[in-house]
Parts: sequence; C-alpha cells; structure tokens
Amino acid sequence: MINKEIIFKIIKSKRFLDIILPIFCIALIAFLSYLFIKGNYFIFTVLTSVLVIGAFILSQFWSSIKDVSFRKFLFWSTIISAFAGPAFFTIQLGSYHLFPFRVFLLSLWFVFILWFLLKGGKLNISHIKTKEYLFFLLFWFFGAFLSLGWAQDKVAAIRNIIFLFTGGSLIFFSVYYLKKLKELKVFYYLWIFVLIILIPIGFWEIFTGNHLEISGLYQTDYPVLKFVPTTTFHNPNDFATFLALTFPFLFCFLRHNRKILKRIFVASLMFCCFYFLFLTGSRANYLAVIFQFLFLFLFILNLKTKVKWILSIALIVLALVIIFPDPFFEITGEFSIRISSLYRDIGIEHTSVGIRTNLIKNSLFCFFNSFGFGVGAGNVEHCIENYGPYWTGGITNVHNWWFEILANYGIFVFFGYMLFYFGLIWSLYKYYKKIKRVSIETKNNNKRIKTEKMICEALLVSLVGFFMASIGSSSVMALAPQWILLAFALAFLNYYRTKSFGTEKDNL
Repeated sequence: MINKEIIFKIIKSKRFLDIILPIFCIALIAFLSYLFIKGNYFIFTVLTSVLVIGAFILSQFWSSIKDVSFRKFLFWSTIISAFAGPAFFTIQLGSYHLFPFRVFLLSLWFVFILWFLLKGGKLNISHIKTKEYLFFLLFWFFGAFLSLGWAQDKVAAIRNIIFLFTGGSLIFFSVYYLKKLKELKVFYYLWIFVLIILIPIGFWEIFTGNHLEISGLYQTDYPVLKFVPTTTFHNPNDFATFLALTFPFLFCFLRHNRKILKRIFVASLMFCCFYFLFLTGSRANYLAVIFQFLFLFLFILNLKTKVKWILSIALIVLALVIIFPDPFFEITGEFSIRISSLYRDIGIEHTSVGIRTNLIKNSLFCFFNSFGFGVGAGNVEHCIENYGPYWTGGITNVHNWWFEILANYGIFVFFGYMLFYFGLIWSLYKYYKKIKRVSIETKNNNKRIKTEKMICEALLVSLVGFFMASIGSSSVMALAPQWILLAFALAFLNYYRTKSFGTEKDNL
C-alpha cells in the first residue's frame, strides 16, 4: 500500500517541477518535430512563436515561478489552456471532445482533492474574503442541477451544467490560489500575452482567407466572411467579445507605464485590436468599447488627463485625415453606417436587430410559461425552437446573456447574478477610489500602488464593457474569456480585502 505521506511530499515538493518540466519539454519538442515533418508549417510556426515569447516571459518572472508548487503549475496551465479552448490538440471521443483545458482542469481538481484528503479533510479558506460571490456560484450550480428535473432537453441541460462547472472552477481556483500582487500582475500580462499570440493568427486569416478548424468560417464559401478573423474562437462575434474585454488592459497599461518602447508596442497592439474589431462587424462590441471609453472619461480620468487625451486624440485624427484621407473617411463612414443600422433596423423583422428582438420576446415567453422558475439549464433554445411564437428565421440562440440566464434559470438566479455582477463592479470602483487617493498621497511613487491601480482600473472598465459585449455572441456560457475575467476580478477583490492597505510586502 502506498504511503500517503510520501505522495503528499512528492506533490508538495517545489522540486517536482524539476522532473515534470524536462519531460514536458521533450514531449513538446517531439510533437513540434512531428508537425514539421508532416508539413503543418503554420501550426508549427505558431507554436514555436508561443514557446519563444513564453520563454521570454518566464525569464522575466522566473524568480516568482521557480518556487511555485505543482498545484499552482496546474492552475496556470489551466488558465493558459482555457484561452485556447478546443482550438488545438482536440481529440474526439464519440460526442465528447477532449482538449488541453479539460485535461488540465480535471488534473487540477484531482490533485486538489487528493491534497485535501491527505490533509485529513481540512481546507483552510480563511484567506477567502469573497465568500458571498462563491456562495452565489454554488447556489447557481445546484439550481442548474435541480432544473434537470423539469428540463425537457436533458443533453443540453447537462452540457450547460458542465460549462457552468468549468467556469465556476476557474473562479474558485483563482480566488483560492492567487494571494499575492505579483501573481495578479502575471495574470494581467498573461491576458496581453494571449492577444499577442492571436494577432498573427488573425492576420493569417485576413491575408489568406484560411481559418483554423475550430472556426465556424472554416472552408466557408462566402466571400464576405472568408477574410473575417476569428482566430481560436468559433465565430467573429466571440473574437470581438474577447477584443472588447481586452481593450481596457491595453489602455490602462498605456496610462500607467512610462517606458516609451513598451508604450509603442502596446499602442500597436491597440491598433491591431481596433482593426480586428472593425473587421468582425460586431456592433454590440462596438458599443461595448464606446461604453468603456465613456466610463473612463466620466468616472476614471481627472480633468487634466481628460484635456490631455482630448488634445491627443484630436491631433491623431487630424494627422490621419491629412496623411490618409481616403482610408480614414472610408472606415469612419462604414463604422457610422454599422452603428446607425442598430436603430434603423428596429421593427424590421428580417434584419439582425429584428431577429434578436424576437429572440428576446421568445425567451420572455419561455420565462413566463415556466412560472418564473426558468425552463431549465440550457433549455431556452429547445423552448424557442418548439414553442416560440415569434419568427426568428430558424435561429434559437438567444444572443443575449441576460435574457438567457432569465429564461434558463428563472428569476432567483437572474436576480442573484445581477447582484453578483453589479456588486463586483461597485466593489472594484469603491476600492479603486481608495487606491487612487493613496496614489495621490504618495505622489504616484509607490510601485505596488501603481500596479494595484492599473489592475483594478483595467478590470473595472472591462467588466463595464461586458454588459454590452455579452450580447454580441449567440451565448457566452461556454466563452472562456468571460469566466477568466470574473476569476481575475474576484481574485483581485479577494487580494485587496485580505491585506492591510500599504503594509504588505510584495516584490514586483
């Protein structure tokens, strides 16, 4: 019989990575060699680029990473693979798809439960100060599980519950493991790092018309859609949602960093984001970015900064008009046409806006017919398809996250989620004002305060944009970036609540 103390020491050992990493690297090199020999040069190039950039980032944070436990190694691997989802290395097992994110998440839970049992069934959660948010997620999960009793489409319900469990798992482990500011800083840079990886894939799609197999536009015959970027997401709307949630991370990095080369690099990333977002044609995410900048302008920037940014934007626009007049007016004209179509198409049934309006009406029909308890996890599509009185052209996805929750889970979960979402925004805004006040008192010379301010500001603005960004996709239940954003925000909120402001020593 295996001694549990020996197993526990092996898992807990900081030198465990010294065994795992070489094996992982050898397997990765062998896989890359296989891709090259088979002629999959694009995937080979992307993966090699990821390794090179990843090695550089590891070198920057190696002093923090080298002492990480095996459980945290699995946690970071889960977060990284969550961004990619099923885009790479997917193995089909009947109707079930196995890909790295699911492997890492299951491994993370297995090791966590094993560690929990070896500790005698005792779990120290005294450092978790966001229990009200986690209790709601638990309530939501059990409510979804109970809804199996009345959900008509059991398969859709189980699939929805799995998505809810994986998203909730990301949030729980982020809150549980991320206790230090330097770890949250790594999370922040990891988000930007993912964008860096997606940009060459997006340009490859734009220039060649090819797409990864995960994309709904893979081998499409429609010329209009052939060159629209989706990268590792299923469709342009999902990619646009990720871009809208990413803008605040880039903008706040520009605001709080003074090194010119870094600012130039991040400004170029922002330009690529704007370009990709424009090409996706996702009007909901256009509005999300507009809301984000309005929120920044009204509630974040002081008067001096507002004037500076207005003058800077005016000069940039003037320069573009002078240097590139035709492309500038062509792009802005097209953008205004797309935005104006939102209100021009209201009441016209066969348009995208008309169909979305009828989808909302059908979801409300399903909600009221369920006596306010919801039709069951993931069953609103089944209800719309079979009972919806309003025409939707065969489309059954609600295309609105808020009405999807209401119709699926009922009034209690919906009300709880609203408290969850707006409560998180209010808490972050309240703490941001405190951080800003201390930043002024220290004359912005405290490196830790500056980092807290940057992270809190980016999360706050990104969450504000999510309100509109969440209605761009057919559904965001399975969209990893929304769960990762919530996980990051709650991890930061938990970090801030557990520390005495200005006293924690945390080397950055």
